[in-house]
Amino acid sequence: MKMGIVYGEISTQHQLLMERADEIFETVLAVPVDSVEFVHGEETQVMYRGTDLTTFDAIYIRTGDQDQYFSEHLSEVLNEAGVITQAENDTYCYEANKFYSMKILAENHVNVPDSAYTLSPETALDAAERLGFPIILKTAQGAGGEGVMRVSSESELRPIMDAMRSFEQDIVLQEYIEHEGTDNRVIVIDDYVTAYARSSGSSDEWRSNISSGGERIHANLTDEMKETALTAARATGFDMCGCDIIQNDGEVYVLEVNGSFGINEEMNEIIGEDVILRMVERLHELAMEKQVQS
Repeated sequence: MKMGIVYGEISTQHQLLMERADEIFETVLAVPVDSVEFVHGEETQVMYRGTDLTTFDAIYIRTGDQDQYFSEHLSEVLNEAGVITQAENDTYCYEANKFYSMKILAENHVNVPDSAYTLSPETALDAAERLGFPIILKTAQGAGGEGVMRVSSESELRPIMDAMRSFEQDIVLQEYIEHEGTDNRVIVIDDYVTAYARSSGSSDEWRSNISSGGERIHANLTDEMKETALTAARATGFDMCGCDIIQNDGEVYVLEVNGSFGINEEMNEIIGEDVILRMVERLHELAMEKQVQS
C-alpha cells in the first residue's frame, strides 16, 4: 500500500509521520505542496515529478494556512478518486476562513466566542462596542497566533482597522474570554480523543501558542471537552484534527479547529502515547477498509 504526505512551508514535522508510515506502508512519499500539479482530462490527475497521487491509497494533507484554498481542491480531487484523506471535500473551505469555521461550529451547537466579520473600520467599531472591550481581533487567515491581537479600546482599534483595510485584510472580531494564558490542544483521530495543554507561563501573556513562546503541559481532559472536540471535528469534516479549547466559568469553548496541528515527540511524552503512530495507523485502517470494499 502507498501513502503520501503533502506538506506546506510551515509543516516541517512531516518527517515524523514518514518514520511511522515506513513501518506500515510499502511506499511512503513526501510531497511539497508547491510541487503539486493538477492535470485535467477525462480524469483529473494530481502529479508530482511524474507520479500520480490519485493512485495512492492514502494521502495526509499537512499544508499551511496560506495553502488552504489549494488544499480544498486537493482533498476534493483525491477523495473523488477514492484516495483516503483526513478531510471531507468542503473541510478546507471552512478552515480557510476563521469566521466561516466559527459559523459552522455554532450551527452545530458548539460553544464559540461571539464573533463579527467585516471589512469596514466603522462597522468594526460598532461590533466591538457590542462585543465589549477587550476584544480579540484576527485576520481571517493565519496560524500559530499570527495576526491575532487583543484590543482594549476604540482608540486602539481604529488605527489597526485602518491599517488592515489598507492591506485588504478580512477581519474577524471576537469577544475575549478569560483563560489565564492556558488553553487545551485536543486531538481527534476518529473516535480517539487526547490532549495536552499550552500555557504562556506568564500572567501578562494571554496567547498560549507554542510559536508565541508558550509551553506544553499536561491537560486535564474532561468528558465535556472530549464530546465538544468530537462534535467540532465532525461538523467541519475532519477525521483527524486539533481543536483549541478553553474553559471559563465551567463553560467549554472552541477557539479554532486545525487540520495541520503541531506534532512532535514532546507531545507524545506529555500524553503518554505515540499519537503520531495513531494518525498513520488510522490512515492505514481506512485504506484497508476501502480496499476490502473494492
